[in-house]
Amino acid sequence: MEFFSGTVSHQLDGKNRIRIPAKFRAKLGKPYYFMARPDGCIGVYSKEALGQTLEKMQSVTTGNPQRLTALRKVAKTIEEANEDDQGRVLLSQALREHAQIAKDVVTVGMFGYLEVWSKEKFDEIDSQMTFDEASRILDY
Repeated sequence: MEFFSGTVSHQLDGKNRIRIPAKFRAKLGKPYYFMARPDGCIGVYSKEALGQTLEKMQSVTTGNPQRLTALRKVAKTIEEANEDDQGRVLLSQALREHAQIAKDVVTVGMFGYLEVWSKEKFDEIDSQMTFDEASRILDY
């Protein structure tokens, strides 16, 4: 599996499309997928990473109606990214609303996948913890 790190700031264009930054796109491969994440961003997954994520989710659903309903909630947010000839991908209205993306976007490498945030939400989340606090929590 590929390793993603770093951040890139960019914008939606006038037709609600983004370009996954080149430094990330090459590692994603094709196809790749968008999925709403519970923290208010959009996850971007390679086919392999999405498969692993969904396998974990599905492994505990048997016979549990509440988990099946939760799985449906997540599954309906998954969209295959369809790039045009210039590498732009339309972000659906549902995903834009979920992530509260209007214009400015930050893409963050999260090791096994990417996160796409509205710049405002990312700045708010990022300001809630210093790097020293993060390093203590992660114990490195």
